[in-house]
Amino acid sequence: MKSLHPNLRNLPHPAAPLLHRLASLGVPAPSQGPPWTIQKQDAAVRRGPHPSAGRQHAAFILEDMYNYVRAGYWLVLPYQALRGHPNLKIAPAGVVPQRERRPRPIMDYTYNGVNSQSIPLAPPYAMQFGGALQRILQHLAYANPAYGPPLMAKLDLSDGYYRIPLSAHAALELAVILPPDGNSGPLLGIPLSLPMGWSLSPPYFCLFTETVADLANTILAPHPEYPPLSMDHIPRQACPLDFHPTALWTYNMCPPQRPMSLVDVYLDDFMAVAQQPFHEPTLNNLLHHLHTVFYDAPGAPRKRVISMSKVDTGDALFSSNKRILGWDIDTHHMHIRLPVHRQQRLCDLINMTLDRPFSTRRRWQCLLGELRSVTLAVHSSKYLFSILQHALARVSSRRFRITSLLKAALRDWVTLLQQLTAVPVPIAMTVPHAPHFWGATDASREGLGGFWLPSTLAPNTPPCAWRYRLPHDLMDNLVTASNPSGTINNSDLELAALVLGHDTQLSHNPTLPYTCTMLGTDNIAAKTWLSKGSTTTTGPPAFLLRHLAGTCRKKNAVLQPLFIAGQTNTIADFLSRSFHLTDDEFLTRLQLLAPLQPPWRLVTPPATSTYEMNLALSRQLRDLPSQLAALTPTTPHGQSGLASAWISPATPSSATYTTPFLSCKYSLHGIAWEHWLPPPLQSALARWKAPFVPWGRRSPHWVTRTPACNLLVA
Repeated sequence: MKSLHPNLRNLPHPAAPLLHRLASLGVPAPSQGPPWTIQKQDAAVRRGPHPSAGRQHAAFILEDMYNYVRAGYWLVLPYQALRGHPNLKIAPAGVVPQRERRPRPIMDYTYNGVNSQSIPLAPPYAMQFGGALQRILQHLAYANPAYGPPLMAKLDLSDGYYRIPLSAHAALELAVILPPDGNSGPLLGIPLSLPMGWSLSPPYFCLFTETVADLANTILAPHPEYPPLSMDHIPRQACPLDFHPTALWTYNMCPPQRPMSLVDVYLDDFMAVAQQPFHEPTLNNLLHHLHTVFYDAPGAPRKRVISMSKVDTGDALFSSNKRILGWDIDTHHMHIRLPVHRQQRLCDLINMTLDRPFSTRRRWQCLLGELRSVTLAVHSSKYLFSILQHALARVSSRRFRITSLLKAALRDWVTLLQQLTAVPVPIAMTVPHAPHFWGATDASREGLGGFWLPSTLAPNTPPCAWRYRLPHDLMDNLVTASNPSGTINNSDLELAALVLGHDTQLSHNPTLPYTCTMLGTDNIAAKTWLSKGSTTTTGPPAFLLRHLAGTCRKKNAVLQPLFIAGQTNTIADFLSRSFHLTDDEFLTRLQLLAPLQPPWRLVTPPATSTYEMNLALSRQLRDLPSQLAALTPTTPHGQSGLASAWISPATPSSATYTTPFLSCKYSLHGIAWEHWLPPPLQSALARWKAPFVPWGRRSPHWVTRTPACNLLVA
């Protein structure tokens, strides 16, 4: 029984010859390991399946395997019928529990070495799902608000991996041992299609799903022949949405002149995101091309290509509020949230850890992995990992003590997680966008200094400079030739200059709803710490980054660091070494060094920021809740996003142009200001003079990087 369309070779896609070959001959699984001996096969059978399948879910996996045998996805044979076959290798079967869903069978091909020994012939470039969420967010953020909020719908494939056939040799290579049924000897499951757990299943499967997404994005007009599951089978609502374009972030000065339309896929989860009037044609095209690649013969004992259980729950219903790839996205207010159950899980994990005096390396790694996975929706949380990561770097044993410093770092996370419901993250904060301010900073033994210039996104703002003389106790702790035992080095001060310069800029420009600042530095270490968001020590940089997390979260701000050569950082160098001048002398000298109109304005770093910076340089903690005490929740809104479309189609606010974007006029306010910027800042500024183009899929360029495709096409 075939699950793929018989006419794959005629698809208008460069990967069509390869898809046809795999559908006809099956996916190969050549191995670089030697054949198994009978003794090794017997040992694998004696060990049996994983405890999750052998004891906890034995009845479930046997029943599930029976259904897969009926559908033609697996065979179940006695072990004695295949014992001694040279191609036979046996992996333990397992079961993974899932939240609010049936458990998922998964085969452990890592345990028996098949994953490490399989020759990687699968095309890795076909796997584009790693950037799917970022692509969708960028298209959402840069959509033209004149066409209303983008609408989202999802489609999920039934029995995804199992629709791609295996070759006969591969089937024996990927056999698994099942729990006994009580009536016969040991049983082997022989996969006839891609199994879960094999390392090459994802790239082979993505060959087919990425081709569907490529085809769906190629043609926008609805196809005349509707697929078996047409739009008439999907429930829709048609009530107007109370949408105001001014509610969106307006940093995009060059919005596209047509409604957005995008189809993307994450393994077997297809997502259609579009604005009126393209939303229904977009989904129609996706449905049509799904059925030109995946196909079930009439009367086959298999599920339909589209998961109807997901359709019944409303996944295929267009909405401006949808859970996409594990995130709650609201295109009406342009917010992204972490689902409540994920927030609660993280809080439970952290609280369990706080109650323990010790932790194992593995448990700590799992906790850090969970925290890393939610940094997208917890704004600026990437700056909170230095202390947590250092726990793994400083111990060599399997078990270590959870110190008071580690507990304080974990409590910072509890504080942020508790604020997620009241303060969701704007989508604009998760995607690249043009900076509102450009500048540079520098540090010397005497103190810190820097400047910033506003762009057209921050009107009515003069060019500003600042300087701050270090207190004597910090100067005495600097590492110098005469003081090699100091606790503060030059890189620490350079990072402090970036953090304090950012704080100063935010305190003097409080009217913007959010602020993106690009600051240059001539210190590679400081730039790297900011880019990565963490350090490998618990020195002053870890505490400075922690302070930056609180500031960015409180002000809804983003700091982008940029490295500039020291010899080009002349203005910031002067600012950090001018403490022998009075304020009037300082401004006079600065205006001579870089004459600007309107003239430079000298601003003073806030006392609270300098206090926090001094504490950080001294490695002293201040509770993060006190830093976020003044955090203002976003304006509450009523329920929205339940409608699929307006009653009447949206009307563009201006004529439609043949080019996708209007001309862009992003620049510094004074055209002569660019001349005084270091060359790297000028280059970064030039990037934003053209409209930003959201990430695109590699369609169909991923095919040209696949050797098998090249041979077949040639």
